[in-house]
Amino acid sequence: MIIHIRHIVRKCVAPAIMLALIGAAACSSEECLDNKNSLPLAGFYSSAENPQKISIDSISIYGIGAPGDSVLHDSVRNLGESYLPFRIDQGETKYVIKYLSGLLGRFGIADTITFRYEIQPWFVSSACGAVYYYDIDTIVTTHNVIDSVICPEGRITNVSSENLRIYFRVATEE
Repeated sequence: MIIHIRHIVRKCVAPAIMLALIGAAACSSEECLDNKNSLPLAGFYSSAENPQKISIDSISIYGIGAPGDSVLHDSVRNLGESYLPFRIDQGETKYVIKYLSGLLGRFGIADTITFRYEIQPWFVSSACGAVYYYDIDTIVTTHNVIDSVICPEGRITNVSSENLRIYFRVATEE
């Protein structure tokens, strides 16, 4: 009788468990098509009367107080946007934009941007799990070349779009 029960378990339960695992894996990959990261994308604009998208020549961008390597861009030319990841272990993230070309580079000119925010966990679905949303409280910046920084929606979500704008004072040809 004991042999008979083991035989039934091997024949019926093991295949049922395998089918359940395969089915669960198949469902989760197709159900979760959403972006799983709330990654702030900053676009660069001129601060002129009619702001235009611009590219900054020769800059470096790095974080302040971030664990490990915090260099996002090192001596990059013609950068028009950048992902600026926020920290999830505290409600503040700081970045330095260092200008490397011309007189700005010669004199070591840089700007610092501080983002202060509240972190909100957001349940997406059982297949996708949760993501973090960032409700922007304040944005503080130095004003060497940066005129202003805004978050038009006031919140960073997992929607893949430009959700920060950095306005730079740029020289115009006259």
